[in-house]
Amino acid sequence: MTDTKIYSDDRRQCAKFLYRGSFGPKKGQIEHLQKNGFDAWFDEQFSTPPTYHLPKLRAILGSSNFINAQDDMRQGIWWQCVITGEDQLRQRMAYALSQLFVVSSHGVGSLNEGLANYYDLLVDNAFGNFRTLFREITISAMMGQYLTLSGSKKHNPQTNTFPDENYPRECMQLFTIGLWQLDKYGEPVLDQYGNKIPTYNQDDVENMSRLLCGWNIKYENWRHDWINPMQPDNSQHDMDEKNVMGNHFPAGQDANQDLDGMVDMLFNHDNTPVFIAIHLIKRFVTSNPGRNHIQRVANVFEDNGDGVRGDLQATIKAVLTDPDVWAGFGHGAGQGVNGEHQHFGLLKEPLIVVANQLRALDMQAVGDYWWDTQWAEVTYGQAALCAETVFNFYKPDDAPQGEIANLGLAAPEFTIITTDIMRRTHNRMWYNILKWKNTDDKDWHWDRSDFNDLSMGTTEYVALINERFFGGLMSQSLQDYMYRSLSTHTSPSQLNLRFINAIYIATTAPEFFCEG
Repeated sequence: MTDTKIYSDDRRQCAKFLYRGSFGPKKGQIEHLQKNGFDAWFDEQFSTPPTYHLPKLRAILGSSNFINAQDDMRQGIWWQCVITGEDQLRQRMAYALSQLFVVSSHGVGSLNEGLANYYDLLVDNAFGNFRTLFREITISAMMGQYLTLSGSKKHNPQTNTFPDENYPRECMQLFTIGLWQLDKYGEPVLDQYGNKIPTYNQDDVENMSRLLCGWNIKYENWRHDWINPMQPDNSQHDMDEKNVMGNHFPAGQDANQDLDGMVDMLFNHDNTPVFIAIHLIKRFVTSNPGRNHIQRVANVFEDNGDGVRGDLQATIKAVLTDPDVWAGFGHGAGQGVNGEHQHFGLLKEPLIVVANQLRALDMQAVGDYWWDTQWAEVTYGQAALCAETVFNFYKPDDAPQGEIANLGLAAPEFTIITTDIMRRTHNRMWYNILKWKNTDDKDWHWDRSDFNDLSMGTTEYVALINERFFGGLMSQSLQDYMYRSLSTHTSPSQLNLRFINAIYIATTAPEFFCEG
């Protein structure tokens, strides 16, 4: 990591930092960061109490006529936490973890209290230890339902049934170590013939399934308990010896003992620090991490400086304050035009783009129920805990055909940002701008008073838009375009048209969808 003090006076770096480490800066937050510095910002974020989803959902249920939680209730709470929560880094981290440890309504259905509780598990452990998080994920009721670990039973020779291999496979492939052995820089390790070396084989998967059988979602009073962890059933746990990836598990161990052994095995695997480093860098900073950035973050995951492995608080700080981040270096970066570095940054997901807009508007809702989220998945191509598959909304190395793919680079967010999703997202962003007129407590609304000054010239007005929606990062070409577009809207009768057009042009511009 770099001494962050040297960057706290750089307003552009402060703005970029807040777009990475939060769901977007609000008015005054860049100045606050400049005044207090990055280390103080991290201290604030690490000490801010978590904003939980399930209590809010239950409060809504208690004051409504609904018997069961609806999906739009849960999504509304997600938006409320994202837009108004003070624990921005924690919420951003929870969202990144939800894209690693995927659980989705496409698989568990409308178990919205359970899904809210699962998200709170991620919120709660966002700054904790990865081992604790991984263990809690493994036996969570939602994960047990989603990846069918709940009810997995030991081999029965009479019925010729075997333990379920779904979670055992995915927890290796997608959650911890990946398919291939990696070096410290995130590159595949090759054998003497130049072939990539697998991290595990089918025998390992089968033995993993034996390690993890014998867990059930709690059931009492004719209802499943979707909130509390699954319970062990040692009568259905395989207590014979097992061997997984060269690790021996002796006979006679119960479900909890084998669970702890499995968690320790994957937690301490050489791939895990690199695998987690790559995921977090891709979600927070750049789709194409530099080799040295990966290594340095993985090193912090291995040892936080106090001999602790898996410290997520130290790890995310390393992700956001690495020298490559300040310099704008990405994978295979070469010196680009105007001294800028190529292959750095990412295309924002639609949820991030819209969250940036809503926070810049300081969107509010009078009531506790943020109703205005219906059809979010249809509009944006994604919604919290609504991935189509366990592979998330996209695969981490996806790239659109053409220049990006030809250069061997990744830009996975393009997978969901289709022409239709872009149109729908733009329409929604227009709709968000018009919410300044709303008075119903079931709708979102925002205060436009900063944009009402009739004496403000077009140049000043463009500067205001640049400050509020880009943190001062708007390109000169976009500023010039906005100036030309708005220079005719100067009369009092055109006040509404000026501010609506200004915000819409700014927030639907391609550069608003990019993070650098």
